[in-house]
Amino acid sequence: MKKFILYLCIASLCACATTETIVEEPKEEVREEITSLPEKEIVDSPLATESPLNATNIDDYLFLDGVKYVDLRSFNQILSEGAIAGFEVIPFYDVLVWWEKKDNVLFTMKKGENKDTYIGDVGCFFPNYEESEEAIEAIFPKDKQIVFMSTAGVEAAYMINLLKQLGYDASKLYNAGTFTNGVGDTIAYMKYPEHKYYIEPELAYTLEVNFRFGELTPINE
Repeated sequence: MKKFILYLCIASLCACATTETIVEEPKEEVREEITSLPEKEIVDSPLATESPLNATNIDDYLFLDGVKYVDLRSFNQILSEGAIAGFEVIPFYDVLVWWEKKDNVLFTMKKGENKDTYIGDVGCFFPNYEESEEAIEAIFPKDKQIVFMSTAGVEAAYMINLLKQLGYDASKLYNAGTFTNGVGDTIAYMKYPEHKYYIEPELAYTLEVNFRFGELTPINE
């Protein structure tokens, strides 16, 4: 196996007594510890609208063992919009997938031979290199559950379909919904007033980010 290198910019009870009455403060609600992600009711669905995770509950399911958390937005978006603690930034566009064949991007997303499919469906991703699938498996381990966050949940759906196309277990792939742009009644995490792990954007310095997957063998059409 070739070595792939990916550089990423990454209650107690209190009582008060008087001579007449004893006043007890209400007990603080103790929540059951969450140790796993919720099961997907629609296992094959990549859609944010059919996912058990969203902006209102994702904070409860962060930092779990055996789970990889991936933010698919660009670094420019991270710097201007902020992020969620615990998420690794791996931009979908310009690194993993692009609309046309492009150097140092692993897959091209385009309409396949099946006319009933749409762009971004399973079967619409074409490798640009012989090692593209191997590189994806190095970045996204098949033995882990993976939670994806993107601008409006669209790129997360695309990413899940790409992994499904490559043989990943759809029950382990989660679309956590929208970070920036809410859709319909779905609120975005950035705009959710009760978010607990939102990281404010802060431009402390500027740097150049390079992605290198090693020696890749182009597939010539």
